[in-house]
Amino acid sequence: MSGRFPLCRIAALGLAFWMVGGVFRAGAQPTGRVDTLTADAAVQRALTEHPRVQAARQQRTAAAASVREARSEWFPVIEGQARYRRLSENVDYTVDLPTLPGSGGERVTFAPAILNRYAAQARVEQPLFTGFRIPNQLEAAQAQTRAARAQVDATRTTVAYETRAAYWRLYEAQAREAAASDALRQIERRLTDVQNRQAEGMATETDVLRVKARRDQVRLEQIQAQNDVQTARRQLNDKLRRPLDAPVALADTVTIDAPALPDASRLVARAREHRGDLEALRQTVTARDAEVDVAQSGWYPQISLFGSYLYARPNEQLFPPEDQFEGSWEAGVSLSWRLSVGGQTDAAADRARAQRLAARYELQDRRQAVTVEVRTQVQNVRQAREAVRAAETSVQSAQEAYRSAQSRYEEGMAVVSDLLDAEQARRRARARLAAAQAEYALARAALDRALGRGTTSASP
Repeated sequence: MSGRFPLCRIAALGLAFWMVGGVFRAGAQPTGRVDTLTADAAVQRALTEHPRVQAARQQRTAAAASVREARSEWFPVIEGQARYRRLSENVDYTVDLPTLPGSGGERVTFAPAILNRYAAQARVEQPLFTGFRIPNQLEAAQAQTRAARAQVDATRTTVAYETRAAYWRLYEAQAREAAASDALRQIERRLTDVQNRQAEGMATETDVLRVKARRDQVRLEQIQAQNDVQTARRQLNDKLRRPLDAPVALADTVTIDAPALPDASRLVARAREHRGDLEALRQTVTARDAEVDVAQSGWYPQISLFGSYLYARPNEQLFPPEDQFEGSWEAGVSLSWRLSVGGQTDAAADRARAQRLAARYELQDRRQAVTVEVRTQVQNVRQAREAVRAAETSVQSAQEAYRSAQSRYEEGMAVVSDLLDAEQARRRARARLAAAQAEYALARAALDRALGRGTTSASP
């Protein structure tokens, strides 16, 4: 007993250390939490995290600051300065004045030579008339701010579409992977059944090889589908700013809307009203109109009030200067009129007019492009809807054909190749259905983008 007790204690201690180490190892392993997302939840997350949306928001903030900058031109400008100067030792304000002929000259000191000079000055200037430059600058800045705000909406719409597209591509890839995995399990069971039949003399080696060949083919399709799932998952995670290989579960399925789409002309009118990019271009045209008036303001005189106060030692505005601090002020009206000999104002106005015309042409082109895009997406949604219905019918037909082939095979009225062909037709029908459903969801997302929707998908 005395010889076995230490060994028992050692074994118990070793078991305890092993269990504790297992607990620590289990705690160190990643949990692998899977996020379950709907398409709308994925869009909301992308709109919060995506750097393009953040960049557009910062552009909007910068445009809003330019409005404050333009408005500040109405307020008086206050300047202040202080200086110190040291003059050289040879500064002298004493001169010899001539007197009567034959008499000596007289030395007169006009001002003391004050070598150390100090001055502090404050100046205020209030613009009265600037050739309409300030109000036009303010109008242009406000229009650019509205354009930046609309561009944020346009960017959100684009990011929302890209996120939904990634979501439904992952949906399609997962559906194809599920179909391939299900088919592989059935073929594995079929291979076992055929091998048993071969052992009983009811199947040939050729039948076994055919099933094996089909199994290998389906296994390859499964591997390809798994790779497509990984690629689609990375693309979706990239939109959501998550780790690329983070697991994600899709909560939505594709449903076909029962009501028909409204007339394309109504949808085009709605898109022209709500599209962020169109609104941004309309506001850009407004800004360009104001910028033309800003450029033309150079033809007008500039009038302003001014006033200043000087506190200096010596104060050079006072005569004679004294070596002490004294103050003085001045006020008045300033009028300046810059006549550009080289035609600078004309050139600036021509440039602004050309930019305004370019913005108008761009708006015209975008309006036409929106019309084409909306009509095309309406057609795509209708076509995709019919494709889904046709694919659903094909799946039902393939299911019935497979059950019939399986029944006939079990009754000995069909060979194994007939059953494999029926299984392949069913698998391909399921893959076509998944592709058709994903195409329909993508077509709906593209229509939402064409209509200017950015956050949630709704029936038109």
